[in-house]
Amino acid sequence: MSDLDNSQKRRQEPKFKRLSRIYYNRMFPRRQDALRVAFSVAAGVFIGIWPTIGVAILLTLAFCAAFRLPKVPGVVASFVANPVTQFGFFYPAGYYIGCSMIHPDKINFDFLSEMEGLSFKNCVTVVRNLLQNAPDHFLAFMIGITIVAAVFALAFFVAAYFIVSYRKKKWIAGKTGYIHNLIAEDQVIIKESRNKGKPMMHIYPFKALRPVNPDEAKNISALPYDVMNRAEAKEMAKGLPHSYLRVTRAELELDDSVDAYDPKVYAHARENLDKMIADGVIAYDKKDCLYVYRQTMNGREQYGLVCCVPAADYFNGIIKKHELTRADKEEDRLRHVLDTNANTGPVFLTYRDQGQFDVFGAVTKRKPVYDFVSDGDGFGHTVWVIDDDAEIAAIRKAFEAVPVSYIADGHHRSAAGARAASYRAEQNPKNTGEEEYNRYLAILFPSTQLKILDYNRVLKDLNGRTPDELMAEMGKVFDIAPLAGMESPAKQNQVNFYMGGKWYACTFKPQFLKNLGPVDSLDVALLQKLILKPLFDIDDPRTSKRIDFVGGIRGLGELVKRVDSGECACAFAMYPTTLDQLMNIADAGEIMPPKSTWFEPKLRDGLLVHSLD
Repeated sequence: MSDLDNSQKRRQEPKFKRLSRIYYNRMFPRRQDALRVAFSVAAGVFIGIWPTIGVAILLTLAFCAAFRLPKVPGVVASFVANPVTQFGFFYPAGYYIGCSMIHPDKINFDFLSEMEGLSFKNCVTVVRNLLQNAPDHFLAFMIGITIVAAVFALAFFVAAYFIVSYRKKKWIAGKTGYIHNLIAEDQVIIKESRNKGKPMMHIYPFKALRPVNPDEAKNISALPYDVMNRAEAKEMAKGLPHSYLRVTRAELELDDSVDAYDPKVYAHARENLDKMIADGVIAYDKKDCLYVYRQTMNGREQYGLVCCVPAADYFNGIIKKHELTRADKEEDRLRHVLDTNANTGPVFLTYRDQGQFDVFGAVTKRKPVYDFVSDGDGFGHTVWVIDDDAEIAAIRKAFEAVPVSYIADGHHRSAAGARAASYRAEQNPKNTGEEEYNRYLAILFPSTQLKILDYNRVLKDLNGRTPDELMAEMGKVFDIAPLAGMESPAKQNQVNFYMGGKWYACTFKPQFLKNLGPVDSLDVALLQKLILKPLFDIDDPRTSKRIDFVGGIRGLGELVKRVDSGECACAFAMYPTTLDQLMNIADAGEIMPPKSTWFEPKLRDGLLVHSLD
């Protein structure tokens, strides 16, 4: 049934039913934080029931304002106490409860009739009369009505919390039902979709949304959304009003009680993006362009082509993946893309270069539009614009010789970008496949320029073993030799181990290296199968509390620090996974173990953004 049909049907309902729905929706709003709504409702109920002499609404508004609670739920809740319920139930109940507690002397007039006649105009007279002629009865009433108000406030608090939580969960589930279906159908789509003829990549120029003032590019751009927590994001954005973290991590500007996946976060991200455009901080290029993005780390350079890739290539296996994705993280990025109407961060792709870099690499001899060194890590970031139509056509033609690309980093972004395209296409019955929303943002780096860093493991405890017992067990799997000091593994199939202030070179015994497939031959897979699972009881390293991971960018010193401090019991320094291994696994349609690769430097968000329209 359409929204129009629903609206017409509701207008035909009895007035009482329509008013009840209005009050229900206002008292239990599904879009607000359940705990804050519950406090507001409880305050409204308590103040309304208590003898507030006609100023319950004003007192409720003041209370909600003082504690920054939503006002409407509290005001609506205060109407629980009205002339019928107040004098028909709440006041009598409070009076009798109070009398049962303090047993006042008998009086020669009707106490409740005095209370029934209470109004804002005569309250002073009535209260003075009660205090003079029946002070203990007045005290009993105040004690009892306070208890009644508190009990009902608590009951409404609990009810409001669970009702709002349920409505919010149901609303989000309904809103994102299509998203969940897409996630569930992912593997089916990939298996059923087959690219006809010779596979080849497709790349597209686009009108990038980017910083207007080159001098501000450093402060606008930001690290990817998923390399820091909320507190770190807030600290990074401090003093930078145009930091792109205010778009990719918009929750940093909201109260900490607001969940990172709350709809308000995505709406606020859109507001911040629109404001940056309105203020002239960022603007669209006037024509479709390609872009070159250079990163510099410790003297090593890597050059990527910034473009858009079609969602169809993701579903058809032209863009290959090697990791499993988490539904909640996929959904988070999908909702972010749809609500901001933009790919706010690029997907990191790589490919086997067949001369394509020679075509677009010549651009780097020109003057860049952005060129800066990021604070903290000291990495260089440089961007050039390719706006010549003939040059763009030549680059696009060159990439038709590349059969596939591989997701190096950004599996959740890639899945979200592809699914956002599918969602938008389904909403448009006239979709042709050439609309801008059918593509998402990517940066293509030649595999020859990339370097995967090690992704090391630290263990929180020895799982009940002594150090000698652990070394004895590990000796069944490794050939172990002591090292003179801290050093990285020298070759594949070697893991360096640190415990008790000493380093050891641990090489897998030959019998464990026979007849292995692309995934099983990885050092991280061998360590998981032969050491972490049997000796440390770690079945799933993604969820186990016994293990943590340290990216190679932090160095082996971080492993020593965490073990020597007592935070961890031991550490394994890994030999880096190679790009050939990554691509071979993706070609075989297999999935790499968790935490197998670490790429540096990270791509900066906010330098080049793709709008879906």
